[in-house]
Amino acid sequence: MDGWPPVNVSRFDGESERSFRWRASRINEIVTTFRNGRYDSDSGEQLEQELITLQTPSHRELLLN
Repeated sequence: MDGWPPVNVSRFDGESERSFRWRASRINEIVTTFRNGRYDSDSGEQLEQELITLQTPSHRELLLN
């Protein structure tokens, strides 16, 4: 297999289109950063925590609804 598989992000129930697009974009940015290894260890831990938060349905209330 050549290259990385695409990043798939599901829309949460009741999540606005605007919020979903922002969240999906940020998740894609974080995953791409991990895949390319462009971070130091402290940044990596922060990005990992942000990624977990963005993938948790309860986070949608904090987004741009």
